[in-house]
Amino acid sequence: MHFKHRLRDATLAGLAAFVAVICLSYLKSWAHFMVLSAPLGATLVLLLLLPSAPLSRPKHVVLGHLLTTSVAVIGLELLPDPILGLAVCFGLGITLMVLTDTLHPPAGANPILIYLSGAHLPPMDFILPTLSGTLFMVAFASLYHRAFTHRRYPFGPKAAPSAAGNTPRAGGKQERCGKKSS
Repeated sequence: MHFKHRLRDATLAGLAAFVAVICLSYLKSWAHFMVLSAPLGATLVLLLLLPSAPLSRPKHVVLGHLLTTSVAVIGLELLPDPILGLAVCFGLGITLMVLTDTLHPPAGANPILIYLSGAHLPPMDFILPTLSGTLFMVAFASLYHRAFTHRRYPFGPKAAPSAAGNTPRAGGKQERCGKKSS
């Protein structure tokens, strides 16, 4: 990929990340709970820059985060020892994500974040922000890719160019007026 294209993609992704963080910060003041966290920041990087990766699928993003957050919330109640509880919840979260086909690496950090916060909040004070944040990220990534990369997130081929006479072909090549171009 040429430097010019890498620069454009990097700049667009950086600006999109800026907008997403601003939106999530305002959502915090509106919803009265913290929606942005380090694991969700890592999720946004995947969604903006690796949208077609299997681990970036909405199912993996939303359910992976919810699963590991739920495991940590239950762990806080059943295993209050921070070292043992964190280790069990971290390992169990990874195991359950693999078994449920919802593996999403940034979600693995949720038990660490929850245990290290030391907060003993009602379970929904962890689960609702996770759900809100992941749903926002998936919707944001979908809008971003439709507007700037002309791809449907998370699946689908590149959208057809708007210029008349161009039709997409298999393998990413295009036909112009019946002639192949590479």
